[in-house]
Amino acid sequence: MDLTELLILVVGLAVAGLAKGTSGMGLPLIATPILAGVFGPRLAVAIVTIPILASNSLLLVQGFRKRDLLRGIGQLFIASAIGTAIGTLLLARLDQRTFALLITLMVVIFLARGERLLGDDPAALRARILGPLICFVGGVLQGTTSIASPLVGSYFHARRMAAADFVFTLAAIFEVNAIVQVIGYSAQGLFTPEVVALGLLGLVPTLLALAAGIALRERLDPQRFRQFIVALIVLSVANLLWRTFAA
Repeated sequence: MDLTELLILVVGLAVAGLAKGTSGMGLPLIATPILAGVFGPRLAVAIVTIPILASNSLLLVQGFRKRDLLRGIGQLFIASAIGTAIGTLLLARLDQRTFALLITLMVVIFLARGERLLGDDPAALRARILGPLICFVGGVLQGTTSIASPLVGSYFHARRMAAADFVFTLAAIFEVNAIVQVIGYSAQGLFTPEVVALGLLGLVPTLLALAAGIALRERLDPQRFRQFIVALIVLSVANLLWRTFAA
């Protein structure tokens, strides 16, 4: 790896870490396309998994007092983990065009009508059905591309959660997915010494920027935070479509 590639790795993960700390999402959304241009899609997905795992761990430690939020959503973790496991097996085999269009349609529906679809009661039947479905498909997306935020982020955005609650819940779900990714990619032999070294090197800019993002989030009012989340979700969908149809 030459100096230019090293700078791309550091800058890409620093920007991604800042977005992650601010919103709880956006690390693979920003980092994966940047790294894919240097290392190729499959290796980029494997490299970024290590910073994803570490950053979610830090967010969970930072928000540990909110662990009660995770009670009652075990079905979301199970669905997400199953989807991610399937996604790791489908890496580079899935029909990305059909999948990208399906994801885009679902995100548009959730951004436009998500609150009405879910209703005011998270325990309602439709919410209990939609939640696991969204997390399952998001898991498949994370396993194949490392990017689950379009679906999972739009689902929890529709729940109108407070900023800290939103970030902690997403970190928990993405942490489970990342653990499954590590296991799946290890079984496929993707974690070569070079990939592991690059992933560990990427922890430095990622975690430093993550801390800055956490500090920035604490200064955002709820309305600005929701606007930032919508912008990231729209960006993630645009990125997914571009990677699928133009790259």
